[in-house]
Amino acid sequence: MNSTIAEDIKKVIDMGDSLPSNVVIGGLKHVTVVEGKEGEFESLFKELAAEVRKQDKRCNYYDLYKSEQPRNYIVMEQYEDKEALQTHQKSEHGQRYFPKLRERIENMDVTYYVCVTPLNST
Repeated sequence: MNSTIAEDIKKVIDMGDSLPSNVVIGGLKHVTVVEGKEGEFESLFKELAAEVRKQDKRCNYYDLYKSEQPRNYIVMEQYEDKEALQTHQKSEHGQRYFPKLRERIENMDVTYYVCVTPLNST
């Protein structure tokens, strides 16, 4: 049974909710875009990324990388802590863009990581 876009987005948010607090969080999303929707996906992501950089001050980076393999992308993101990730996930701009992006995604595998070597560690 296929899940809905809203269910897919909720799963990603729930994954973020389960992370520990007060540590740097990194995210890696392997994305396969629906054939013929690559340009739309890239344009929407660029718009979202601009909003993230403007509004999510505790997001260290939020970047899209395109593979040599057709339709394959990686999203790399890093947040100062779990709260910063949750702020991003529940943001107004996220609510606007996540469903639009998800409509153009065929498959997405999301993994979050806890940073073991943050730059500001002693």
